[in-house]
This record gives sequence, structure tokens and C-alpha cells, in this order.
Amino acid sequence: VLPPILQCSSGHLVCVSCRSKLTCCPTCRGPLANIRNLAMEKVATNVKFPCKHSGYGCTASLVYTEKTEHEETCECRPYLCPCPGASCKWQGPLDLVMQHLMMS
Repeated sequence: VLPPILQCSSGHLVCVSCRSKLTCCPTCRGPLANIRNLAMEKVATNVKFPCKHSGYGCTASLVYTEKTEHEETCECRPYLCPCPGASCKWQGPLDLVMQHLMMS
């Protein structure tokens, strides 16, 4: 859960991206307000999170303030098939793009 971190009136945590999809707290079914949990946000500033491209081989662990920028330029991020006009849905690491093109 990355900041801002929200909570229900009972203190159960909800991330911002999930909050907009919920009508009640998924834990206690109580009403959801836009109450920020500043203590958990403070904890999050000291926690390192894995890059979202770890499944593609990235081993970086970053504080949340650096995470988005890293992920946008991560060398392990998946690339889409570069064939213009192709309906190919392939995606994978940069080092496999040429291999994909040769086999397509």
C-alpha cells in the first residue's frame, strides 16, 4: 500500500486506487470516509518496495518516492511488439525483442 493511505472509521487500511471502487470497508463493511492514516504513511516512507517489473528480472527495492520514476525507465520493463500495424500482443524484456521478431 503506497501513500496516500486511507482508512475507514475503524482504522482498516484502504489504498487510494481501491478506495474509488469500494462502497464500504472490505474488512468491517463499515462506511468509508477519506480519512488519511498519517502514521502508516510515515512508515511507508521508510519501507522499500520491489519494482513492479520484478517478474521480468528487476531486483530493485525502492522507497515509494522513487518507485514510479524507476518503473517508468526500468531496464526490465516489458516492451510491446514493435511491428507497425501488427496485431501481435507479445510483450517481454528488451533483450528478447529481436528474438521475437526473428520468430514472428
